[in-house]
Parts: sequence; C-alpha cells; structure tokens
Amino acid sequence: MRIAIITETDPAETRVAATAETVKKLIALGAAITVQSSAGTHSGIPDEEFAAAGATIVKNAKDALKDAEIVLKVRRPSSSEIKLIKKGALILAIMD
Repeated sequence: MRIAIITETDPAETRVAATAETVKKLIALGAAITVQSSAGTHSGIPDEEFAAAGATIVKNAKDALKDAEIVLKVRRPSSSEIKLIKKGALILAIMD
C-alpha cells in the first residue's frame, strides 16, 4: 500500500498529516510512504526525520501522489491536487 503525505496549501495551516513516528508505524505494517519535501516544516518536522523513519522524500506533490492509494492531508486537497490523485484513492483529511 502506498501512502502520500503532501504539503498543506493553506498558508494558515501549520500542521502536517503525519509525524515521523506515525510514518515509522505505518511502514512497520507494510506501507510505503512518500512525503513531499517540506511537508512537516511548519510543524517542526524536517525531511530528515521522515527519511529516518523510512519515508521516501520527493520534490513535489505530483511525485508524492503518483500511484498513491491513500493520501493524508490535514485540510482537503486543492482542485489542482485532486487532479493528481489516482482515481479510487482514499483521501483522509478534514473536508470542511
């Protein structure tokens, strides 16, 4: 199962949808995690922590979302992000 964690696009949103510890636990369950670079910066989680937990760090949302079966976000994906999400993928976010 491939899970993507991407950067929040709302400038007021400082959270990230997962921590390095969460990533580590999901990987232990057999998931492959891709994290968009800087996704955790505003939450004080550098890319290096996600990488140390076993995640693959990629440059942009397009690369993170490629073939992802699950997308983790705090806020709903933007319309441009939705276009990048694989049909049938599960999106876990606050959809307000």
